Amino acid sequence: MRILYIAHRIPYPPNKGDKIRSFNMVKHLSARHDVHCACFVDEPSDMQYVTNLQEYCVEVVALPLNRKRASIRAMMDLAVDETGTEGFYRDRRMAKAIESMSARVGSFDAVLVYSSSMGQYAKYARAPRKILDFCDLDSRKWAASLRMHWPPKSWLMAAEVHRLAELEKKLYRRFDGSILIGEHEADDWDIVDRDRLFFVGNGVTLPAPIDDYGYDSNTVGFVGDLGYHPNQDAVRWFVRHVWQDVRARSPQATFCIAGRCPPRSVRRLAAVPGVRVVGAVPDAVKQILKWQVVVAPLRVARGIQNKVLEAMAAGRPVVATVPAVSGIGVTEGKHLLIGGSAQAFARQVAMLLADPQRCRVMGACARAYVAKNHDWNAILAPLEGILGSAGDAEAGRDSGEGVRKLPRSPVAVH
Repeated sequence: MRILYIAHRIPYPPNKGDKIRSFNMVKHLSARHDVHCACFVDEPSDMQYVTNLQEYCVEVVALPLNRKRASIRAMMDLAVDETGTEGFYRDRRMAKAIESMSARVGSFDAVLVYSSSMGQYAKYARAPRKILDFCDLDSRKWAASLRMHWPPKSWLMAAEVHRLAELEKKLYRRFDGSILIGEHEADDWDIVDRDRLFFVGNGVTLPAPIDDYGYDSNTVGFVGDLGYHPNQDAVRWFVRHVWQDVRARSPQATFCIAGRCPPRSVRRLAAVPGVRVVGAVPDAVKQILKWQVVVAPLRVARGIQNKVLEAMAAGRPVVATVPAVSGIGVTEGKHLLIGGSAQAFARQVAMLLADPQRCRVMGACARAYVAKNHDWNAILAPLEGILGSAGDAEAGRDSGEGVRKLPRSPVAVH
């Protein structure tokens, strides 16, 4: 098949949640098909990775995104009752680029669009089948974040929640098929016809086994994109409400915060005894392997958290909040621990720090779980059937959780 993959952010390097998913989709499809990619580059330093992406794609169109101008477009759209999310990514250059790609190819066999913000570009591509990967529903993430903000920002966010919810339903009707990260994401989604709804989860790459897992390092760690507000909130909440209790129980413990773009509010946490803010790291897995316990204290989370899967794949015991693991079918107490309150979270972390043997057992169970349930090849096996490959349609219908047959008459994208 000739497949056009459209993404709001360049799918390389796979160093954050959405880029991990989009890169693995491109990589998986490129093994058997000709993949063309159109994407924005929102960080100038990422332009250097276009060459890396070209190793997987027949053609890559990567357009720089000016965040200041994009933010102005978003505010203008909010002012006229449109979604700011679409406005942020609305760019005539992208529309023309996709039109040109279609003209060169003649017609793609399928178009796969990542995120609702890029659904607006599907109409510029010629293809008999167009699929939208929502991953998780943006309207719900915005709604969950509302309580963390004050007026007037919360007013704007509330408007965006409503408009995004309407946009998501409109896009579902327009595309031939839509993908969500799991059935839990669709539980109370207000759509009637679900025959064109599919589920494709997130996977993880297992690190090679090592001899010494360092379950006595007395270090607690968090890794995530610190430019992302829910991650900022998570580490601030952990330090302010959990860490003092952990240190009272384990005075020699250290909390290591790793991730790109830590804002001042996060960097200031380094003034708290036992807290280190290391910022960006070249290899998240190598960093994780230095820690005895990994925490995921997210108060706002949707879908399947890659940071949790990566820690489990590395054989780390994880302590998480309920939202951070709501999309993962783990057994609490066996594969990881859940802290339902600040006090409970502190007790779980301190207990693991004091018991390296339990860390070892839980880490082994966690690694075995993700190896069985979140291997990328198995997770992405249904994609070709969803996209309509004649040779793989039957396999696509029969493999993967929740994969269902597309209607015979595709719905046009306008």
